[in-house]
Amino acid sequence: MKKFLEFIKDTPTAFHAAHKFKKILTENGFKEIKENEIWKLSLGGKYFIGRNMSSLIAFVLPQKDFKGFHIAAAHLDSPTFKLKPNFSLEKGKYLKVNTEVYGGPIYSSWMDRPLGVAGRVWIQTENGIEAKLIQSKTPVMCIPRLPIHYNRNVNQGVELNPQVDMLPLFGEKNRGITSLTQLVAEELQVDEKSIISSDLYLTCLDRGCLVGANQEFIMAPQIDNLECSFGLIEGLLQAQVQEKVSVCALFDNEEIGSSTLQGAGSTFLSDTLKRISLAFSKTEEEHLIALGNSFIVSADNAQGFHPNYPQKYDETNACFMNEGIVIKNSAGGAYTTSALSSALFQAICKKASVPVQLNSNRSDIRGGSTLGAISLSHVSIPSVDIGLAQLAMHSAYETAGTKDLEYLIRAIKTFYSSVIQEINEEKISF
Repeated sequence: MKKFLEFIKDTPTAFHAAHKFKKILTENGFKEIKENEIWKLSLGGKYFIGRNMSSLIAFVLPQKDFKGFHIAAAHLDSPTFKLKPNFSLEKGKYLKVNTEVYGGPIYSSWMDRPLGVAGRVWIQTENGIEAKLIQSKTPVMCIPRLPIHYNRNVNQGVELNPQVDMLPLFGEKNRGITSLTQLVAEELQVDEKSIISSDLYLTCLDRGCLVGANQEFIMAPQIDNLECSFGLIEGLLQAQVQEKVSVCALFDNEEIGSSTLQGAGSTFLSDTLKRISLAFSKTEEEHLIALGNSFIVSADNAQGFHPNYPQKYDETNACFMNEGIVIKNSAGGAYTTSALSSALFQAICKKASVPVQLNSNRSDIRGGSTLGAISLSHVSIPSVDIGLAQLAMHSAYETAGTKDLEYLIRAIKTFYSSVIQEINEEKISF
């Protein structure tokens, strides 16, 4: 868990998470390949490919001709507030920042806490344009609440307007730094005029800690879904790849529907799988056979049982922190889990000595969705949706169990290391 906390410190956006994972993979012998280059792959090789600096697919090839793909997928983005292109605002004597909602954050959780800014900035250079990552190390803004004297109903629940209530206070006019662009330029040590465009987001500067009587919980920003992403990469690094290509796909933009160039709704995964087959001169039919011998684990955290609101959870299908990996089920198709895929993943977890929880929502409460079903629209492979139980999902600061990440790493390591010999509509053997 200490290693994950260290990771969280350096990953305030999907850009930073992808960059950090690339560094980790490189240090572990993976080679970067590009979409706009011919792929020359070798059996036993380890590779990764990025898209938009915010999505990443890593894979390990077996020592002999592969018979399919073992795929685990998660996402790197989290709900927050994104700065609009013209983000400078003035109100009275104050400077503010104009933002818009990214995903589905819990608005109030972002208020009255020191905030930073992080993301990607495009710079004009002599030879073209260049992207640079930025991450505030000190507080640069906040979103103050209205005092209770002017809002007597604040403790009874008040609807917040993102264009009115959620715009951060940046500073005062006529006092040194007069714009966020100026601050960004100074941080990057570039001329302010050279900044062309940016993808900047509000971030929490408090990057995480252990809490509880026995430090059994972790509190941090972006647990959904950096925890699963971290677990998948660690499982891949520890695995002993057998007959199938082990693939770890980490996407951006799940929180806004995945319908982007770098999202799970794109062809990023299907293109990558096809190009792996092409690199070994497989025919179209041989590639389709390989897909037919494949399996996907879609990993995205789950809503854990909240002791203050037991009425929100199904009586027999709730999940709890520190009680193991959650297998998500939905009769309405929100999750890709079937009885078949659930049985396979439960067998894998049993092999890894990892506890499992079967989860369904109350029938009168709509749950969230995951990238699993979206990915299947491009790559039709048997799939299971899993996650780790957590509280305060989509809050600026979330809570999860300290045991569950290790459970996930062990299960994914076992999944990648397993020999699943046959997958069809009636049987899976391994």
